[in-house]
Amino acid sequence: MKIKTLTLGIFTALLLLSCGNGNKANEPEANTTTSDKWQEIKPQEIDVNAVKMFADDWMLLSAGKDTSMNMMTIAWGALGEVWGKPTVTIYVSTDRYTYKFLEENEYFTVTAFPEQFRDKLQYLGSVSGRDEDKVKGSGLTPEFTKLGNPIYKEANLAIECKKLYGQQLQKELMPLEQRQWYDEKKLGVHVMYIGEIVNVWKK
Repeated sequence: MKIKTLTLGIFTALLLLSCGNGNKANEPEANTTTSDKWQEIKPQEIDVNAVKMFADDWMLLSAGKDTSMNMMTIAWGALGEVWGKPTVTIYVSTDRYTYKFLEENEYFTVTAFPEQFRDKLQYLGSVSGRDEDKVKGSGLTPEFTKLGNPIYKEANLAIECKKLYGQQLQKELMPLEQRQWYDEKKLGVHVMYIGEIVNVWKK
């Protein structure tokens, strides 16, 4: 009798192990590595060369929600501190479609990508969301934060910001070279947005 009870216990344990439990469905697949998963970090732990990240590698600026959003590649930006808060500062021309989304939304995100996605950033910086579906055209996979803001599965760094301040640059206060640059480009003068960093994730 004891042998039968022991055998039944072993069988039950093996059955439970093979079936798993209710939490297994939420666990990553076996082939998922740590580098595939977002890890939340503090703003002070962003370990990058900010000049290189913006000017050379480029960032993807996004604003809006899942029902209405837009993104654009940017090379102008900065990481720092304003009013005792960790911040990202970005600059967007009033001619850009993303400008509308920045004005209408309280948050924006900036995301960085591995070099292999350079062509996608090139595409996103050369077409307008007014003319085509840039998300579909880029082939990137949007994900949304708990605050509802877009980041991307393919990115390796995502910074979520709440707007603190925005003001258009004053052309009359610029050096002559910069005033001429706007005239030659026939481009709307950029608006500077300072955003408080509220969340950071890396892979």
